[in-house]
Amino acid sequence: MSDNPGLCANARFCYRAGNTWALREQSQNPSSKETAIQEACDCPSGRLVARDPKTGEPFEPELAPSVGVIEDPNKKVSGPLRVKGGIPMEGADGKVYEVRNRVTLCRCGHSKNKPFCDGTHIAAKFNDGGSHS
Repeated sequence: MSDNPGLCANARFCYRAGNTWALREQSQNPSSKETAIQEACDCPSGRLVARDPKTGEPFEPELAPSVGVIEDPNKKVSGPLRVKGGIPMEGADGKVYEVRNRVTLCRCGHSKNKPFCDGTHIAAKFNDGGSHS
């Protein structure tokens, strides 16, 4: 598994069925291994990427191109935009970003890693007035 903490949106998909890192350590158990791979593949920001231990190739899900909003009712905040399926992105300044299968984009304006989300929306208590309020 590769892990790029700078991309973390704090969406907590990696804790849905345990803890991806702990499950990875239990990879001799087929169920733990399968769950760790699924949690990594569900990571909306692409922070976590499950990889074949022999080849290093990613287990990357096939995702149709789409854009949606991540809401966080547990923290009562509005989350980032979730971009799936390798949609090309270009900044207002013309900068072209690496095409990735999974990305989260900042909506709160507080990320230190713009245009990507770094989870700061939680501390900022960002609320777009949506249904999580």
